[in-house]
Amino acid sequence: MKHLNGFEQKSFEKQDDKNRIETMLADLNKDGIDDVEQYVKNIRNRESQETQRLSFRLKMVEEGRFAWLQKIAIIILWYLLPILYVVGEKTRSYFRFLLGVLAASWGILVESASPITWRRTVKYEFKRSLGQVVCGGFFSTFFTATLAGLAVVSQAIFWLGAAGLTKMTGPILITVLVREVAPILVGMILLGRNGILTVTECSLLAMGGQLKSLTTMGIDPFITIVLPRAWAFTIGSFTLGMIFGTTSLFMGYVVTYALGTMQDSIWTFYSNILSAMSVADYVLVPLKFVVMGFMVGVGSCITGMNVKVDDEPSTLLPKGFTRGIMLIMVVNILFTLDF
Repeated sequence: MKHLNGFEQKSFEKQDDKNRIETMLADLNKDGIDDVEQYVKNIRNRESQETQRLSFRLKMVEEGRFAWLQKIAIIILWYLLPILYVVGEKTRSYFRFLLGVLAASWGILVESASPITWRRTVKYEFKRSLGQVVCGGFFSTFFTATLAGLAVVSQAIFWLGAAGLTKMTGPILITVLVREVAPILVGMILLGRNGILTVTECSLLAMGGQLKSLTTMGIDPFITIVLPRAWAFTIGSFTLGMIFGTTSLFMGYVVTYALGTMQDSIWTFYSNILSAMSVADYVLVPLKFVVMGFMVGVGSCITGMNVKVDDEPSTLLPKGFTRGIMLIMVVNILFTLDF
């Protein structure tokens, strides 16, 4: 009985292996590989050629005191090449994306200067996108600004007052909140609330063939889809940024005034904040909001329109979010260098 059970178990294992091989071969046929034997032979020939190349390089090393070190280095680099290829491919893809964003940004600036560009359909798409950005992100911006006012502004006023450095309240709030925190948070709200939605919309248009249909009808998808959304994100970012800054400062003042830490009026408080701003702040802070919104809008459109065949929502949406965060950080770093 033991022998029979062992024989039956082996037969079942063989049947499982056979089913596994058949499944693997069916998957290969689905990928367009009809002659599986030739495919396997090509893989083995490629492996043998690579092995011959490695042995040839090792033989070319001249004998000497450090010949063994050279051979070890050749072997290590040989097996590291696949990893380097993967890292290089990912790095090139990100640089390709940044170059694509810069090229699309220049195209938007050039096309926007022409009155012919702003047809009725483009104006309608711009108004619709602007309404989604501003109205959709208003409550998120207001709630986030309230939390920032309670966490940043009130604490800064309280501890600076306790340390006797009340005069430093304006410069510190301008440096920490207005210059750094507000643009990053507004950019992330735009990306999470509207950027991901834009990636989804553009990817569905690309996968469904609507972009090709627009091209065959003589309609440029770049002007009809990318251009109005980019300017909608730009104006929406500036609007939400002003709302964020005003609300966060106001909420911080209300909390500190209620606790008795702040004795000045609201107008004196805002006057001290504005007097702490330099001429460069009046130019660069709004420009930072504008550029960040513009880049997030362009990056979201390009990510969605350059969708690949094997892309799925589970891979496309994280890609759009990661690229958007990268653009926000790049813009923030560039403007930080200017400050």
